[in-house]
Amino acid sequence: MQPPYHPILVHAIGWFDGRYGYNVHTRGLFDALSRRVPVVATPVYGKSGPIDEDKAAVASHFAGRSVATVALMYGSLMGVLDGVLGPKVAYTVWEATRLPDDWFAPLAAADRIWTATAWGKRVFAANGFDPDRIDVIPEGVDPALFHPDVAPTEAFAAKPFKFLAIGRWEHRKGMAELVRAFDQEFGDQDDAILVLAGLLAGLYAGRLDLDLGRELRALRLRRPDRLKIVPPVDTHRTFAGIYTACDAFVAPARAEGWGLPVIEAMACGLPTIVTGYSGPTEFIGEHAWRIDHRLVPVDEPFFERADGDLGFWAEPDWAHLRSLMREIFESRATARERARAGSEHVRRNFSWDRAATVAQERLQSLFESR
Repeated sequence: MQPPYHPILVHAIGWFDGRYGYNVHTRGLFDALSRRVPVVATPVYGKSGPIDEDKAAVASHFAGRSVATVALMYGSLMGVLDGVLGPKVAYTVWEATRLPDDWFAPLAAADRIWTATAWGKRVFAANGFDPDRIDVIPEGVDPALFHPDVAPTEAFAAKPFKFLAIGRWEHRKGMAELVRAFDQEFGDQDDAILVLAGLLAGLYAGRLDLDLGRELRALRLRRPDRLKIVPPVDTHRTFAGIYTACDAFVAPARAEGWGLPVIEAMACGLPTIVTGYSGPTEFIGEHAWRIDHRLVPVDEPFFERADGDLGFWAEPDWAHLRSLMREIFESRATARERARAGSEHVRRNFSWDRAATVAQERLQSLFESR
């Protein structure tokens, strides 16, 4: 069904195709927005796509309309907004407190900057962007796909107790430290395993030479048999059954722009342990178990700045992480009750429909102010 005529038309440019964070974000937001206003979508694959052709088509066919172009991708790629019809909106997220050098000029050329959290807005403002030009447009979750009653995958037995972590094997995600903390905390008498998924996302964040087996052996684990590695999934919806097949979720990242697996795990009713910093603080409320942390300089470069100042991120308290895992393991009924409230909280307040409503309001106000 086509949406009714609306004076605003959105030209959406982004990574629609795929199963990782930006892909899910792009589809979730613009699919929901298209139920409110007409959306013309330009799919980008890496850095290529029918961008120039679609710009020309929009300019030709919709010259009499109020058209806004929203690009949802890395800040460094916002040059795709050059020459578009109407206001230019750059929607992006970042993790550290300093931005990469190649983000500044493309973002400065946009009329508006959208980012997913109030924390992210403060980061962009601290990097010199006018806060009056920055809007918080939240990400979300699909409550019809991610909820506690999803049938669990049959790949796991009902026992033992399963902690789940989803994310790249990289320093920012804290995956190695999580594996070590789990191995140190749970002994032979504890019927628990750690399930790791999503390790191949983004081709190991560019580390094509990474040998996961070698990384795990270097940790000298006491019980390596307590780890279960989930191979890459075919579609994003597969994760729903993985969440509900597990008993708790752990995300000890040093920084996140949003934290898509965190909100999906919460939506599925899992007791969720997460670093109490950066993007996830937008939605976790008091329903998640927050890992204590301290702010430290970014100690593993994952972006470039000529001045060498990479800003700060969180260093989780790994002993506190262990105690939180133990708490949930020992107090399962209480943890499940708290997690059920968390599921209702995120599904009610952070759906893609709500995100689209906020986006539509900001777009309308953008045209009203012109």
